[in-house]
Amino acid sequence: MDILILGNGFDLAHELDTKYADFLNYCRKNQNVENIWLRHFVNKQQKLGDKWIDLEEEIYNVIKALNESLKCLTNNYEKESISRMYSFQKDFIDEKFDLCRITNEFRQSQNKYPTDEKEYTSVNTNIVNYVGYYFKTYKGLINFLYDQLRDFTNQFNNYLLAEVLPSIGNKKYDFPLAKGKTIRVLNFNYTDTYAKLYSPHSIYADENPRYIYVHGKVWDTENCNLILGTHSFYNNLPNDLNEEINVEFNVFKKHNQRHRYGTIEAYQELLKELNDRRKIIVPSFHIVGHSLDKADHNILRHIFKAREKCNINIYYHNQEALNRLINNITEIIGEDEVMSKVRFIHQHDPKRGILIPVEEKQLINT
Repeated sequence: MDILILGNGFDLAHELDTKYADFLNYCRKNQNVENIWLRHFVNKQQKLGDKWIDLEEEIYNVIKALNESLKCLTNNYEKESISRMYSFQKDFIDEKFDLCRITNEFRQSQNKYPTDEKEYTSVNTNIVNYVGYYFKTYKGLINFLYDQLRDFTNQFNNYLLAEVLPSIGNKKYDFPLAKGKTIRVLNFNYTDTYAKLYSPHSIYADENPRYIYVHGKVWDTENCNLILGTHSFYNNLPNDLNEEINVEFNVFKKHNQRHRYGTIEAYQELLKELNDRRKIIVPSFHIVGHSLDKADHNILRHIFKAREKCNINIYYHNQEALNRLINNITEIIGEDEVMSKVRFIHQHDPKRGILIPVEEKQLINT
């Protein structure tokens, strides 16, 4: 059984502008910065310059900082109400803006505005081009931040739909793995690049899903199920550890979102198939463009360890990526398993690679 695991590097190799930095630049140029996460990410990206912003890690940094702030604000989350106000200018990016310090911008509200079950509401500030919000409780602030993150995710979905997907097919490689094989595709991307460019049409019926979009797939916004969050974190830790985060922030975990938006079920079917001991299976995993970073460690560890015997081929694009991939796969399955099961292959290698430039393939055949 061949299982292809795709990350964003696969889309980047096909010259698609799928990086979050591409989206942030697009929004900044179009002066679309009303979303509070968008403005935070844009500021961080401007400070980093050419370096890549890790949105998932930045989301974690924000909720970790706000978790500590809210502990102080609410006496360790014990008070029912905080009754705070917050406002910001809709289309102006303050270079000093930092979502980690949003609680510093609060002011005590003398009015008790009516709220629904989300415990926050928008408020008229009477100031031109300003938007205001009232938070009844700390849960209201968390709900507000999560709703804003989902709005950011919907905007990214629209960007991919309108600006990126039309260019799929402008660059194509020779893809040896796809020839004559029906393979499972575990896709961590939101796009269907592989299915459009390389997927063979099998004449055989297959009851199991061939394409697994573990983080959702680009679709219309009403049914947007894209997953954007952070790695799992702990809610209860021993006293000597200080990264305990309140359970209310769990909505930001990718783990929780996969269940909430129904993207985990096809993955569960794959895992069930791998764990079926009635079948003789020696899976071959082919990893292309996935960084193997910690946000996806748990979901990868389960399938890599489902069978005692398996092969893991990891394709890299440069030496820096190779070094990072060695470290990350070792953290997932351990050094002994890496020694016995893992091979690292340059993705453009004309003999062993998986994305062979067409011109190199022609040279080999002549």
